[in-house]
Amino acid sequence: MHLPSFPVTLKRGVGRRILGFFFLAGVLPVAFTAALAFYEFGRGLEADVSRDLREQAKDYGLELLARLQHVSDAADQIALVYVEEGKAALASNDYLTRQVQAAWVISDGAKPVLLHGNSASIVPLADLATIPQNTPWPSLVTSIGPTNQSLVFLRNLGTGGNGPIAIVVKPDPTYLWGHVDELPYSTAICAFAIGGDSLYCSGSMASGVHGRLVENQGRLRASPLEWELDGNAQLASLWQLFLAGNFNAPAIDIVASQPASYALRSRADFSRVFVPALGLVVLLIGLLSFNMIGRSLRPLQTLTIAARQLASGNLLSRVRIRSEDEFEWLGEAFNKMASRLSRQISTLEAMSSIDRLILSGAGFEEVSESVVRHLINLTGCKAAGVIARDNDTPHWAKMISLYNDELVHERISLPMELGHNWCQPRQVSVEDVQASVAPYKARFLSYNVSNVVLIPVVLEDELKGMLLLGTAGLFNMEQYNMSRCVDLAGRFAVALASAEREEALYRQAHYDELTGLPNRQLLKDRLEQQIVQARRDGTTGAILYIDLDRFKEINDVHGHSVGDVVLTQAAERITNEVRDSDTVSRLGGDEFVVVMPHIDGEAHVRMTATRLLDRISESFSVRGDDHFVSGSIGIVMFPDDGDSVETLLKNADAAMYRAKDSGRARFEFFSVKLNAESRRKIGLERDLRSAYSNGDLEVYYQPQMDISTGVINGAEALLRWDHSVEGFISPAEFVPLAEDSDLIVDIGRWVIEQTCRDLKRILEKGLHPGPVSINVSTRQLREGRFVSDVLEPLQRFDINPAYLQLEVTETTVAQNRDTAIDILRELRDRGVRVAIDDFGTGYSSLSYLQQMPFDVIKIDKTFVDRIGAGDPSDNICRTIIRMAHEMGKTAIAEGVESIEQFEFLRENDCDFAQGYYYAKPLRRSEFLAFIEKEDFHTQRRKALEVVRPLDFRN
Repeated sequence: MHLPSFPVTLKRGVGRRILGFFFLAGVLPVAFTAALAFYEFGRGLEADVSRDLREQAKDYGLELLARLQHVSDAADQIALVYVEEGKAALASNDYLTRQVQAAWVISDGAKPVLLHGNSASIVPLADLATIPQNTPWPSLVTSIGPTNQSLVFLRNLGTGGNGPIAIVVKPDPTYLWGHVDELPYSTAICAFAIGGDSLYCSGSMASGVHGRLVENQGRLRASPLEWELDGNAQLASLWQLFLAGNFNAPAIDIVASQPASYALRSRADFSRVFVPALGLVVLLIGLLSFNMIGRSLRPLQTLTIAARQLASGNLLSRVRIRSEDEFEWLGEAFNKMASRLSRQISTLEAMSSIDRLILSGAGFEEVSESVVRHLINLTGCKAAGVIARDNDTPHWAKMISLYNDELVHERISLPMELGHNWCQPRQVSVEDVQASVAPYKARFLSYNVSNVVLIPVVLEDELKGMLLLGTAGLFNMEQYNMSRCVDLAGRFAVALASAEREEALYRQAHYDELTGLPNRQLLKDRLEQQIVQARRDGTTGAILYIDLDRFKEINDVHGHSVGDVVLTQAAERITNEVRDSDTVSRLGGDEFVVVMPHIDGEAHVRMTATRLLDRISESFSVRGDDHFVSGSIGIVMFPDDGDSVETLLKNADAAMYRAKDSGRARFEFFSVKLNAESRRKIGLERDLRSAYSNGDLEVYYQPQMDISTGVINGAEALLRWDHSVEGFISPAEFVPLAEDSDLIVDIGRWVIEQTCRDLKRILEKGLHPGPVSINVSTRQLREGRFVSDVLEPLQRFDINPAYLQLEVTETTVAQNRDTAIDILRELRDRGVRVAIDDFGTGYSSLSYLQQMPFDVIKIDKTFVDRIGAGDPSDNICRTIIRMAHEMGKTAIAEGVESIEQFEFLRENDCDFAQGYYYAKPLRRSEFLAFIEKEDFHTQRRKALEVVRPLDFRN
């Protein structure tokens, strides 16, 4: 058996792991079992030693008990002889005294009388324990002399003239304790009184051993007590000799002790046998481990060498293992793997080549040409081709084919229905396949091939194209051949997907998703190029900034889906009206930009802008409904009107807003003056937001007077702004800013609340001003909480809704007709009054007028101003007044400033008038003073009693 060397085995990671497993599986269990056996053997041996020592102590104690009984009998006979025959009889009786060292008579206060032995053996009375009285049998007591202790027997003889008389018999120590040679080998015996006094010891014993034995007496059965004598370990155990029953005396502790080396000699003998046996087992396990490791490492080493050769590029590396086990199977699998790798490496090189082309940014044609060349090299086919479907027109495709090193590029039409056959690799006969489902047939027939192998190019379950292999005969469709082709098809799919993804990312970053037009980023890039080119060539270009008027109303009323269609159609119309060299971009929302480079002059721009306005103003048909918008266009010329993209777009935006402010549906060219107006507009909007936040806005009230009586009948709440720098800003200037920025919603909500707060203060003074009118914008009516914005402050300030009148224009209602009418009807049902403001100046429809819930018609100031001027304004005013009365409504004329206007309105029965003829807009304190001058409070209070109260529960 060949065994690898120990260092070689441990050098290999597998060898170390296998050796470790053997160690865990073999050595550790054996070592654990050996340790456990050794431990249990030791415990058992200690228990045996403790039992043997206790038995030896017991045997000695029983012998001592027998000797004590003999001495006790002798003491009884001595006492009897002494009493009956006297001292002389004892001197001649050796039988009674052979076990006795000495005997004497004691009494209180008298000198002891020696009966036997020598006087040195006499123990003074004071050294004896208490003498028992009237004890009919000998009593065993312990002497407590200063030098040593001994056992003596007392025999009471009665009482004499000097007190109690007793005979003391002292046993012979040699007889009593026995000879040392009679003790077991290497065993020392000691006897101790209960108090711990040593009565006898055959050897040396350290102090305190007896006390420790007594304390641990309960554990002596399991193991003896270990102690040291001259540095040598000793083992001891204890047994008690009870004497109370025989001799009316306390027990004696018998201690047996042996050297540990002698007592535990069996353990040493066991170790001498056990350790070599254990070593032999470990050695055997080690030999088996090395044998197994060697058998495992040799084939692994062979496989490792072959794998390294394969990794270094030697694809012909093979192994030969004849172990008839799993290693042989592993070797066969390795050989198969190497063979497959040698076939696949060429495929990987082909795919790597394609990857490099993709990463280098090569075009579709270059990548496709590389694919068809690799197809021929890998398969040995006669001709090859690729088909790639168009993304925008999936039923058209590009086909690139290669035959005799000649490439052909062509565009082919794909079948309308790509069946299951197109999605599975297959081989077809060129002669048999129908041209309608095989657009490649004509081309491959010209290549003189009989069969074509089709490999689909699929990515994420979508057919992207096809690889074509033209062969003179049947193609070998074995798995490994097809797998190489399928792998190449997969890589070609990745190449197509990469190109699509890059194109999609570019479009996403540079084109608007809805309209497909260039977005702000691409516009900026192209415009920067056009500016540079215009400076270099000395040419002129134009930028048209287009905003769709009233598009937001369509979006809000009809939904975003309709708005998206309008935006898409608008983008198409704008694109169709400009040159191919122009750039049309959507900035976002309803804003478009047209960049026109190399224009002939301003006239060309005007013509283009006019065409765009005409096309935008045409109806937009969406889902059978016509929608109308107009366009406002701001125009800048570059490079004259700006030297950067940001400046040009800002100036074009300013020109576009000028077009909106000038009536919309028109275009405006940028000018320096317009730039200043734009900056002022931006600054005013910023200041307006600050004024609203800081509470710098104020509500003024302009009285509305009864023309027939001259009594105040209401007022209109008007918003005023006292600018900290410019003074009072005209509402005609800052209100449109608020409407364009949606700030009008917050300001309108504040005006309603402030008006209710002022009304509460006026009513608390007992004054009745009549209904106060508040203008409402289109954006306010679109707010879902507008009804609660009106009713909540009325309820909070406890104001009758009839004191509040909302003024809306016909255009405001028409832009959001159904919703606006429903809101106004709900508020009017709650008691709030409604007035139509600026009647006749905006969108007018008698059918809408019949549907609208209102109480008052206000004649616009433009008609009142021209009263008496000889134009149709007089007739218009008469018609409005008459129509209002016919409908049961009230007519109010606004902007009345002259006596002529007043007289005309009175003669034509106009109900109320408002204007500087009566009073200018007043602060709340001034308006309060104005009301207090009027003597109408009683009449007004009576008039309001008939007003239907507001029921907030509904």
